[in-house]
Formats: sequence, structure tokens, C-alpha cells
Amino acid sequence: MTLYPAFVSLLFAACSLAQAPKPQDPAPDPQKVLDEVKQQFTKEGIVFDAKAQTVAVKATVNHPQDPIEYLLIYKKGKRHEAVFITTSKPSVLNAALLMLGLQPGKNASYVEKNPPPSLEEIEKGADPIVVTPPQGMPFWMTVRWQSPEGQAVEHCVEDMVLDLGTQQALAGCRWVYLGGRMAKIYKNDPEVYIADLEGNLISICYLSPDNHLATMVHENARDDQNWWTTTLLPPPDTEVEFVFHRVQPPLHVERELRLKKAAEAAAKAAKPTDAGK
Repeated sequence: MTLYPAFVSLLFAACSLAQAPKPQDPAPDPQKVLDEVKQQFTKEGIVFDAKAQTVAVKATVNHPQDPIEYLLIYKKGKRHEAVFITTSKPSVLNAALLMLGLQPGKNASYVEKNPPPSLEEIEKGADPIVVTPPQGMPFWMTVRWQSPEGQAVEHCVEDMVLDLGTQQALAGCRWVYLGGRMAKIYKNDPEVYIADLEGNLISICYLSPDNHLATMVHENARDDQNWWTTTLLPPPDTEVEFVFHRVQPPLHVERELRLKKAAEAAAKAAKPTDAGK
């Protein structure tokens, strides 16, 4: 596998394998970098499958106390509002997602309306803010585990997130990869990968700055109080495998067809019949 120099640099930063090379230092050997990255994957329990185009990490089911803001966190993240916890280091996970071919997009942005709506209009529901949803390369996620009977179980992550507004499993959403960011914590210190420190990985609502790796895109994603878990989520502390997919897996295709048929059936049932006219 041949790596381009720019990609090599990204992997170095993402895995925190080395400081930025000095001008007099020789260029890094791509194969050596790749070997080191693979060693980091093994150390962090990350399974990279080039053929299946997936990245999988071990995780456990959390027991949050507050409405959900994060689908997945690192052990340092906000446990009180997260669904799953992984012990895989965020920077190394991000390197795996880069190797998978994901490309960082843009987080949600906000602009005040000009001219702003009147107080009367706001009281009637007018939004004083123009929101541009996150944009970028989509990806998909599933979760696998063993049932108490020893049977293999796998579900789309959306089936385990409850939309409190509809009281149904999450629908009409997509996920965008952001990639996290490097920044200095103190003025004279070197840059660090912020997600390694904060531990928040995949958000279910729009959060800024984009220190996290990915976010959901949904018409209600501005509301950080709108999300909970469904009864499909296995019990707290259940060990699972959290899987990132670069291409849409069959499980997601089946889910979309199921939701489409359910919506069509509901619309048909709500339509008045000739006898009822």
C-alpha cells in the first residue's frame, strides 16, 4: 500500500507518533509510518478491514443520566450524556478513519438573521438564527454484540437512539465526518489532538467547536435535549463492537426500505376513504 506524503503527515498527527519534523530532518518513510500505524491499531484494539471498508472498535453500553448528546465517547468523555464508551484512543481511531478514506467536512454554522425577526414573530415561532447544517462525506455505523443466548446481534445505531419529539427511533438523519482538530492548550506548548483530552467522539446534536470526530445531520439536531435511547439498546455494561462503514451496509439499506414502507402505510391509513367522505 503506497501512502502520499500529505497523508503520511496526517497519520503522524492523528496518531501522535512524532513531533512535526524539523526542516533539516529527512522525510518520513511511508512504509515505516504505515507499520507504526498498524501497531497502534493493534494496541488500541482497532480493527481496520480494507476489504469490507470498515473500522471497528470495542465499546461498552453506557448508562447516561441526562439526554443524549454523544453517540460514542472515549473513556474521558461526557459519560452522563453518551450511549457508548470506547477505550480506543481518539487520535488513533481518527487515523483509521483517514485510512478508510473519510475526508473531513464542515461543522454546523450559525448566522443571525438580518434584519432580525420582531419579538412578535419570535413569539410565534420565527427562528432568529440561520443554521447551515454540517456538510461533508457521509458514513454509516452499526453495533454488534452477543445476546445472552449466544446469538450474534447487529443493528444500525439509529435504531438505538430515540427521537423524543416523535417517540420513534431516529430517522431522516445522516452522519458527517469532521476529523477533530489539533490545537495548543497552552501558549508555548505543542499542539495536541483535542479529542484525546476531551474524549467526545460522535455528537448527536450540533456542538462547537468541532473537537469531536463526527456529527449527526438532522432537522432537530440543534436541540440537545431531544435524544434518548430505545429499548433495543442492550443493558448497561454490555460489551459491543462499534463499526464504522465507508459504504452503506445492507443493514442500513434494509432499514431505509422498512421505514419507507412504514411511512407509506401510515400515509395510506391516514387518507380518508370514499366511504368516509
